[in-house]
Amino acid sequence: MIKNRLVLIDAFALIFRAYHALPPLTNKEGVQLNAVYGFTSALLSAIDKLEPEYLAVGFDLPTKTVRHEQYVEYKAHRAPTPEDLMTQVPYVREVLKTFNIPVFDKEGFEGEDVIASLISKIKNQKSKLEYIIVTGDLDTLQLVDKQTKVYSMARGVNQAIMYDIEKVEERYGLAPSQFVDFKALKGDASDNIPGVPGIGEKTAAKLIIDYKNLENIYKNIEKISGKIRTLLNDNKEQAFLSQKLSKIITDLDIDFKLPDAKIHDFDYDKVVNIFKKYGFRSLINRLPEPKRENPQQKLL
Repeated sequence: MIKNRLVLIDAFALIFRAYHALPPLTNKEGVQLNAVYGFTSALLSAIDKLEPEYLAVGFDLPTKTVRHEQYVEYKAHRAPTPEDLMTQVPYVREVLKTFNIPVFDKEGFEGEDVIASLISKIKNQKSKLEYIIVTGDLDTLQLVDKQTKVYSMARGVNQAIMYDIEKVEERYGLAPSQFVDFKALKGDASDNIPGVPGIGEKTAAKLIIDYKNLENIYKNIEKISGKIRTLLNDNKEQAFLSQKLSKIITDLDIDFKLPDAKIHDFDYDKVVNIFKKYGFRSLINRLPEPKRENPQQKLL
């Protein structure tokens, strides 16, 4: 266990990645559980490698968000979430409940908003914690700072890259705090955030490097020549809308106290039984060994 480390898992990002990374897997009752298996494998991997003192999970809810109200086309190009993925979500929640890991969600908001708000709430209490966000989505890179890192699943659900400030700068040439404005210019096809049409990743990065942020780009628009200035002028409203859509919300009112996330004991036999019920026998070997004199086994 690493003292003062809080790991926050973006559940749906991992569920979605697991669903698409693994072939359909069913238990003996014929229930499809590939996303549950992949999520649980990633959970065990993160716990083993990151050794948190505190652990919590942020969940999306299957409803429209405030971003849909701001921009009706937000994520509109995406196909509906497959039914056989959604039917697996309650099983993921059951796994988390069996491990005594607290789950947080908020109607109208995404899991990353919930996670960011949990971090912000604790920071406001002047906590000296280290925060690690486990996700399959790089949107959370904007949250990286001296206390916060992003552990992003790179391939499948068990390989990951740790992003700190230096790693973000190495990949994008930008500070994490500039990531929102970078997306405001280049857009985000995966979320259908429009950005400024005609401005790609390289041009967006150069503009941010030269002018620091979106507001300053428009304050200095006369210094920008030719086609780029025209594109920026013609799409100013859309650029600022894209900035708003890209920014993760950090001030949700969520009932959370840090001790609630402290690693709890869990009933080893109960976890083994649920793994057997789901057909996850290969994951049993990755659980901590039970103490013979006490059936309650520490998660770490």
